[in-house]
Amino acid sequence: MKYFSKDRFCNFNLHYDSFYSLRYFFECMKKLDVKHCELIAGHQSLYMDHKEICDLSEVKQLSRDNGVKIDVITAQNCRFPYQYGAKEPELREMTYEFFANGIRMAAELGAHIVQCNTGWGYLNEPLEDCRKRCADLIRRLCEFADGYDVSLACESLRPQESLFGCRLDQIKELSDMVDHPRFGILIDTTAMGVAGETIQQWFDVFGKKIIHMHFIDANPYFHYLWGEGKRNLGEDLKVLYDNGYEGLISQELTLGAYYQHPYETDLKNLAAFSEYLY
Repeated sequence: MKYFSKDRFCNFNLHYDSFYSLRYFFECMKKLDVKHCELIAGHQSLYMDHKEICDLSEVKQLSRDNGVKIDVITAQNCRFPYQYGAKEPELREMTYEFFANGIRMAAELGAHIVQCNTGWGYLNEPLEDCRKRCADLIRRLCEFADGYDVSLACESLRPQESLFGCRLDQIKELSDMVDHPRFGILIDTTAMGVAGETIQQWFDVFGKKIIHMHFIDANPYFHYLWGEGKRNLGEDLKVLYDNGYEGLISQELTLGAYYQHPYETDLKNLAAFSEYLY
């Protein structure tokens, strides 16, 4: 069955960013007829830090010239120094400014979503301390994002990546603590699968608060292109369809081989989707 238009397909440029220019990424998306993208910010091709944002004029031109809309900005949040559970006051303030710049960048590029997660705390501190820091920082960012018509989309992480934020119930608790209309939910099917959860369970809890997805194959670890993991693409798409999911279906591909040959990887991935997208 054809569940969604191909225009709902979104490519995250993570597997292009390390070894290929942003121009190459956009040109590949045009060849693939992919109309939507998610961009990693804070790396060489789309640089920013807590002080400044790179000139975005060329990025806007690449988007226009290749007919690819920038829908989501993911400000780098899985490497130091910037992360949502940061403890030291100076680092916390730099972290806020970094992610605030991600919101500014998103707004300037016409994106309405900035991806986020819970960050991580220290293993030798009370869990509640990390949880409260994370909620306070994200609430502050949601208030800032409101002025730019941008929402935060929070995903869960795998257990080795975070002290807090590896399960559905923990993201629900964080959502309740943040309690802001600009706080949305992102399902990452890899982290979800590692936790032994299902897409339906996430929709049962969050419903329309789910505004974005990292919708990838897995085993359950790792972020595979479809057909290389153990998930069932047709069944997963049907769950999205049955729940009236309105967001994009974004591909976050992270194996080393994908970084070496990103365009060929995308060709294989789109071929897997062809049975289900009209």
